Amino acid sequence: MSFSFYLEMKGETTLKVVIDRIEGDLAVIVLSDDDSVKFDLPVKYMPEGAREGEHYRMTFTPDEESRDSERKRIEDLYKQLTGRQNDSDER
Repeated sequence: MSFSFYLEMKGETTLKVVIDRIEGDLAVIVLSDDDSVKFDLPVKYMPEGAREGEHYRMTFTPDEESRDSERKRIEDLYKQLTGRQNDSDER
C-alpha cells in the first residue's frame, strides 16, 4: 500500500477514492492507487454535485458509542429470549 492512498491516524483510516462512473442511482467508486478495488455506493450518500472523475477522501473512524450500544441491545435481547446471562458477562 502506498502512503498516498492509505493514511492511518488516531484510530482512523482514510482512503483516497475516485468516482469512476455513475450508473443510475449508483456511483462506482475506485481506490485511487488500486483500480482493482471497486465498490458501488448509492448516489444519495455522495456529496451534492458529485460527478465522474471527482476525487474524495473516505475516512473510517471507530464509533465506540454505537458499538457499545449495539452490544448492549444484543445482550438484552439474548437475556429476554433465553432468560439467562450472556457468556460475555463472565469474561
